[in-house]
Amino acid sequence: MMHLDKQKEWFSTWFDSPFYHVLYDERNDQEANEFLNNLVALLNPEPGASALDLACGAGRHSRALASHGLKVSGCDLSPNSIEEAKKHSDPDLTFFVHDMREKLDENYQYVFNLFTSFGYFEDVCENAKVLKSVYDALIEPGILVIDFMNAHKVVRDLRSRQEIKKCDILFHIKKEVVNGRIIKTIAFEYQGESYFFQEKVQALELGDFEKLLSEANFEIQQLAGNYKLEKFDLEQSDRLILICKKK
Repeated sequence: MMHLDKQKEWFSTWFDSPFYHVLYDERNDQEANEFLNNLVALLNPEPGASALDLACGAGRHSRALASHGLKVSGCDLSPNSIEEAKKHSDPDLTFFVHDMREKLDENYQYVFNLFTSFGYFEDVCENAKVLKSVYDALIEPGILVIDFMNAHKVVRDLRSRQEIKKCDILFHIKKEVVNGRIIKTIAFEYQGESYFFQEKVQALELGDFEKLLSEANFEIQQLAGNYKLEKFDLEQSDRLILICKKK
């Protein structure tokens, strides 16, 4: 059986695997475009405003942002995802490999961290490094948008086991909450080889984000609970979307 290298962080291996994109192939441009249409309408950035899509994956949200006239950069730790994203590059849409905990070389007016791309780390103190990097890179108006799962609802409704078949691969999925993290174990076979991956995301709730953001000198200006940007409801909302401003 192929196991994760214990010396590597889970996201550096799983997100760089072609099987990640097979399992999550329903994540399409239409969903990204509808969300970003609503978000850009709310933020009303000036034409040509600079934006960073932090942990951009293959760039679907980056492309949606660029379609609204922003000058967009996307970064991700996965070289394979960035290579895929670069197929859509143009002068106003660029991509680079980057660890979100590290200092950014450029400055941006807006930073977007979307689709639960936060709280991946074993040490929760690493979250502060991410926010410090973003804070230092932001310039006026200095807006950070975080789109996270509603961890309260996810934990409450957790379905412990399921099987999903995609492209003739049967993925066996187990979900559990361990030490404040939602852990998804993904096992499957492909061409006679057995594979095993895990996703580990901190079950951060609104109070956790309020503390993290306050300590990083961000002010939460607005909350939303779905991609229509309707009001956040702890029990019913699928998402926790935080629109923050640098103090």
